Amino acid sequence: MAYDLVVGRGSKVKDASDIVGGIEFAELPAISRLLKRIDSSLLQRISNLFEDQAFSVSEIELALLQFFPLLTLDLHPDERAFLQKLISVLSYAKWKQLGLYGIAD
Repeated sequence: MAYDLVVGRGSKVKDASDIVGGIEFAELPAISRLLKRIDSSLLQRISNLFEDQAFSVSEIELALLQFFPLLTLDLHPDERAFLQKLISVLSYAKWKQLGLYGIAD
């Protein structure tokens, strides 16, 4: 994976974090198309696969509020697949009430 998505108290192994997903370089076109549809800080930040990122529970909740309405749009198949994966990762983090960390490989 080019970019690991980790849920936990921190991004380190000692923090007992869960790797719940990842982003591949091949998904960048789908991310770019989604960014044309919505102004999302979270989406902009994870589109840079070379920089680690940290997202709080409140940032996760805001992103979910932004992403859920996109599910009703006529999306390109790769946009829909990426959106569904991202919503799954964010939902897991919200359920656990823990931060989300994007870790560049």
